[in-house]
Amino acid sequence: MKIKRVCIVGAGSSGWMAAALLSKLCPHLEIAIVEDKNTKSIGVGESTLGHFNRFLQLLELKDEDWMPACHATYKNSIRFTNFREGNGESFEYPFSRKFDDKFAPSGMTTWGQLALLDPHNFGPETFAEMFTDNTFLAKYNRCTYNQDGRLRSFYFKYDTAYHLDADLFGQYLKNKVAIPHGVNVIQGHVTGCQSVSTSDSTLEYIVLDYERKVYADLYIDCTGFKSEILEKFASSQFISYDKRLLNDSAFATQIPYVNKEEEMRNVTDCHAMNNGWVWNIPLWNRIGTGYCYSSKFCTRDEAEVEFRKHLGERGKNAKLSHINIKHGRHTEAWKYNVVGIGLAYGFLEPLESTGLLTTHENLIHLAYTLNMREGYITQVERDNYNCVVSEEIDHLSDFIAIHYAFSKRTDTPYWKEVTQNIHYYPTSTSEWQLKYDSIVNWGKDMYINHSYPHSGVAYIAAGHGFNPIPSIDFLQFNLSRLESMCEFMGKPNPRTNSIEGLNELKEQWLMYRSDVIRYVQSLPTHYQFLKEYIYKGDS
Repeated sequence: MKIKRVCIVGAGSSGWMAAALLSKLCPHLEIAIVEDKNTKSIGVGESTLGHFNRFLQLLELKDEDWMPACHATYKNSIRFTNFREGNGESFEYPFSRKFDDKFAPSGMTTWGQLALLDPHNFGPETFAEMFTDNTFLAKYNRCTYNQDGRLRSFYFKYDTAYHLDADLFGQYLKNKVAIPHGVNVIQGHVTGCQSVSTSDSTLEYIVLDYERKVYADLYIDCTGFKSEILEKFASSQFISYDKRLLNDSAFATQIPYVNKEEEMRNVTDCHAMNNGWVWNIPLWNRIGTGYCYSSKFCTRDEAEVEFRKHLGERGKNAKLSHINIKHGRHTEAWKYNVVGIGLAYGFLEPLESTGLLTTHENLIHLAYTLNMREGYITQVERDNYNCVVSEEIDHLSDFIAIHYAFSKRTDTPYWKEVTQNIHYYPTSTSEWQLKYDSIVNWGKDMYINHSYPHSGVAYIAAGHGFNPIPSIDFLQFNLSRLESMCEFMGKPNPRTNSIEGLNELKEQWLMYRSDVIRYVQSLPTHYQFLKEYIYKGDS
């Protein structure tokens, strides 16, 4: 089929992101968007990952233009507090384009070796410090463009993401990108769908307000959890992740700043609670926060009491909105001539900010597909699209699950359940063994080729206390094994093939760490940086 006309149903943030990107990248398409003024946005998608930068670059948006319109701030890391033991400890998951291995000649294993030899100076939180300087920017709440390259492993363009007001971002895209590129806005409420015939389930038109018909070749469902077109018309079955991801509810609110200088952090703070976790997202004008929890382990009233207590004085009169989370995805994101985007296709809880991630990544892949042959689509393109987007969200669900599975906490029924009673492995035992080895047994085969597991998994595993070398005995064994392997393969030994070499490396690293900390502390705070470069003169 040849796609010439596209109708986007739903004008929330995902709808306008779709309208902006497709109108910019697919000029051969005639695009309309159905906007229902009575539909309320969920409005919790206010945190992004580094992948978001690609979306901005495709739209040619500059920070100084769009950020003030969306009360946006920068984000260098995700901080996890109370996840490992529940005693106030925290670790960073900083954004990093690549691992810096200057002080890690044996890859991640070097950190594990040093952590065994000197646990005081190499605790779980130092894993991130060793492999990316961005960790120090997050830890000390500082920002820099790093134009002089003083921070060796930090690239502002790739290693900085954003906190933003998703609703305002949608409106910005509407007025600055979508409408200027010819997107037609149709006001109305969808009241019906009509297929081509009883034998062909292709959607011919949608009905607005029981009378108006809107025809298109492709319909993009951006109707949120309701999934009005993809699920209800196209009958794409919903697959739930609720067996492993237990947080099915959330309270959300907005609170004012008391001290912008201190509270406007360049991290998304995730604070583990008795029955879930609280997010803290600092925008320019206020703080967005919420409690994502499991209704299986506490009532709505109990969760509200716990959340308000966590917020302190600002929580006493805060207006809370409640959200029912629908974990999972549909079997087919693209079925017939209907594509689900955003919540209409699938969703994972807010941990790791995957809501906007899957939205813009799926849109980029959709735009790529629609440009491949100027809109000519066969089942091959649909199958390929479905394979790519389903695999991505399935892997993200695994990634989110390990944040709980790796915890040492058993202090509440909730934490005991997620750490002791849930089986996280996939159906294939061999697949799970490979995954477990890549997550935990880093020291197994990394001496020669320096290969790394998924870096995000490594940050979370190390932050939870995993060490690729489990004991001093294994350290001695691996050092001797390394020496024999290098000799057998005719490769030079890394200088960390002895305790003496490791101690020398340790002193060099500690000196470097002190120098970096002194430099980072001389940089402007996140608030000062934003005020100087983005919100000029606005306090």
